[in-house]
Amino acid sequence: MSGLRASMRLYGLVKNSGCSDNPQRQPVDILCIVNRTGGKAIRAFVSRLDAELMTRSAGLGDYRVIALRHFEPNAFIDAHRGWLTLHICCGFVAPASHSLLKDGALMPMGWYVYSEIGQWTAEHHLDLGVQMADLLQTAYERNQLRNYNAWLNELDDAAPAELAWQTDQAWRHLQTATSPDSREHCHALFDPVDNRWRFAATDIDIHQPHPEPLKQGALN
Repeated sequence: MSGLRASMRLYGLVKNSGCSDNPQRQPVDILCIVNRTGGKAIRAFVSRLDAELMTRSAGLGDYRVIALRHFEPNAFIDAHRGWLTLHICCGFVAPASHSLLKDGALMPMGWYVYSEIGQWTAEHHLDLGVQMADLLQTAYERNQLRNYNAWLNELDDAAPAELAWQTDQAWRHLQTATSPDSREHCHALFDPVDNRWRFAATDIDIHQPHPEPLKQGALN
């Protein structure tokens, strides 16, 4: 197996798309987003909590969260002529004058990452670099969550029961969380200490078309 290993832990959403004699090699669809030019990018969440919250979003009840280090990306890469595109997601968009749940759906916020891979092998490792780490840290600090990355690292190793409790708490507060700025879209992150959602203005491109599953995905 040559999963999608990267310099930070990333999570994706998959659902079964067929049957296999080997239960460890069930074919799956992976959640993607279509950008303005019609290209597809794999949704890659830096937060395990955000990924779990997405499974509760409208139309995503059949999906489950996996660490992308267990996802073999060659089918996606082959379908895109050797290119791997990820949408690195961190928190959610709070649309102006709306709650986080707009029409029952969450909108992840993030950055596109493009890499011409050719063929992914066991030797590959995606280095997201200092720039991505700086972008994430800046986002945390804007939301007054300077040590957010340390909490995310703890959550990565949390037991299923603890993760389920955190997800329930974030989801419950999410139902009524509304951006304090009715004129501008905001970036929302869940604060596990104060048990509430925090909002901050953002200069990130938040064009978020409806995500679509990729039919060629495979989980090995």
